[in-house]
Amino acid sequence: MAESRLTRISLVIIVLFITGIILRIARPVLLPFIVALFISYAVSPLLDWLVRLKVPKLLAIISILILTFSFIYLLGLLLFSSGKYFATEFPKYSRQVNSLMAELIDWLERLPFKVSVPTIISQLNVDKLTGLLLGTLGSFLTFLGKLLMVFVFVIFILAGRDKLPAKIATALAEDRAVYVNRVVSSINRQVQKYLAVKTLVSLLTGVLATFILLLFDVDFALLLGFLTFILNYIPSIGSIIATVLAVLIAFFQFGNSLVPVWVLILLGLIQTVIGNFVDPRLMGRSLDLSPLLVIFSLIFWGWLWGVAGMFLAVPLLAVLKIVFENVPSLKFVAVLMSK
Repeated sequence: MAESRLTRISLVIIVLFITGIILRIARPVLLPFIVALFISYAVSPLLDWLVRLKVPKLLAIISILILTFSFIYLLGLLLFSSGKYFATEFPKYSRQVNSLMAELIDWLERLPFKVSVPTIISQLNVDKLTGLLLGTLGSFLTFLGKLLMVFVFVIFILAGRDKLPAKIATALAEDRAVYVNRVVSSINRQVQKYLAVKTLVSLLTGVLATFILLLFDVDFALLLGFLTFILNYIPSIGSIIATVLAVLIAFFQFGNSLVPVWVLILLGLIQTVIGNFVDPRLMGRSLDLSPLLVIFSLIFWGWLWGVAGMFLAVPLLAVLKIVFENVPSLKFVAVLMSK
């Protein structure tokens, strides 16, 4: 019995290892396919609406693809131009950063015990930081430049999505086919609702954050608003990171004034109200993902697929939890993924 259990555990470890290698090697194909899957889920309600209006399905798909491509392309241009401006302007903050570091070192030296952090602080290099930022933006824009494969996948996914129930009915026995189709339909509805609500809430948070930053004339307001929109997909952690980034920029820009304090208060109020009241009310129920699992997912997918993997990490995790909740034999995994 012990040998059998050890064999199963060993096989699971080997399968996971091989799966990781396959995911790493197959990144050029799998990454566009996953992105296409998310896009198809996001635009499916619009396609259904157009079909109900008696618009030919092919024309509806082409119209949706043109709108989606235009939106992503403009979004990429905005991100890249804002990122380049941030990278060129950020070195101007080096004087404030150095002044802050000097004050911190002076305060640490007055402590009754020794703290050896000046060496670490002295390695802080703004030029390296901006270079890293530009490299990240470059890799992200390289991915955006390969959207052709993504939209090829989207076309075939949207064109063939209505055929899946019939294929399942043909492939399986009647009772089994009805059950599988019911589970697949439930998963599709929940994934569509999650993506739609999360995108709407994230967009609302990003727009409000941008308005507040523009109101106080904080630098890089558009870029920080976009980062708030993206980071809001990450439960709890993302909103904290977005707020901290905005407050730090405001502090470096305005110094010891009330502006960073007001930015912190207002952004924190927005995140609290939307995160605790608006989001749960629209979602109907919370996915309750474990923060430790979220962090691990970000690290894992970031290592596996780079910046694009980090953007997809939490939505992938949420979709997996929805799938596990709808499969009785895997519900225990969904429970383990909760807080």
